[in-house]
Amino acid sequence: MRFDEKVSKGSLESFQFPYKDSSSRKVLIWLPANYSPKVKYATIYMHDGQMLFDSTTTWNKKEWRVDETADSLISNGITRPFIVVGIYNDPPNRYAEFFPKQAAQYMDTAYVSKLTSSLWNGELRADFYLEWMKKELVPFIEQTYSVSHKREDRFLIGSSMGGLISIYGLTRIPDTFGGAACLSIHTPMINFQMMGDDAMNQLVLPFNTYLAKSLPSPKKVKLYIDRGTETLDAYYGPYHDVLMSTLKKCGYVIGPNYQTLVWDKTAHDEVSWANRLAFPMKFLLIKDK
Repeated sequence: MRFDEKVSKGSLESFQFPYKDSSSRKVLIWLPANYSPKVKYATIYMHDGQMLFDSTTTWNKKEWRVDETADSLISNGITRPFIVVGIYNDPPNRYAEFFPKQAAQYMDTAYVSKLTSSLWNGELRADFYLEWMKKELVPFIEQTYSVSHKREDRFLIGSSMGGLISIYGLTRIPDTFGGAACLSIHTPMINFQMMGDDAMNQLVLPFNTYLAKSLPSPKKVKLYIDRGTETLDAYYGPYHDVLMSTLKKCGYVIGPNYQTLVWDKTAHDEVSWANRLAFPMKFLLIKDK
């Protein structure tokens, strides 16, 4: 099924894709104004697609303003031209789908078992989600739209748990994506109510052990990491510092392929992410001089 939804810049198309257990997954494709089959566009794949474009349809009446930001960057020649693919999340399974599955092998078995039943609805689904992107979604996008088929022209962007699945994607399918931007990356890895339940030792340190063994070379990918300082982000400091240390040990140095920022007085919400989205988009897609 295909139809347009409301955006103020460019145009939007929508598809329903077959997914796990005979379910379907809605995907939105944003095309810039004057989209042309003569141009080979880069592609940004964004998680939590229902929050990206139209605040009149979101649960909290907030949005990322993706179309406005992307249009401004492209039309002003700041970035090379790109399209955006927004993948709807599955609310009951969001934690299960975005939690880095392979990191669980470094975690306490009893703790993982507890989370599997209480938070992950019986199974971790991140690997399935990423394989679906690689084998189903990306090929469809590249058969349907005039986009580059090169790894270095495909990127992931997500916030919070969407930031976790974005950096995890670089470890699981590095042949598919050339970079990721992780806004307010949810470094505690668990819901707010459980953050005090020894998340650092049980989840964060084991996840960083996994990253240290699995991250691609910083010469091969572009990576942007950030956090705010208000609301949920106010609790991120110690967990975020562990990630910064891990990335440094893996050779990630501030420069054209790696950037990390703390955005002062910004919250954990779509308004804050919208206000700074231009920065990671520019970082990933800056136009060659």
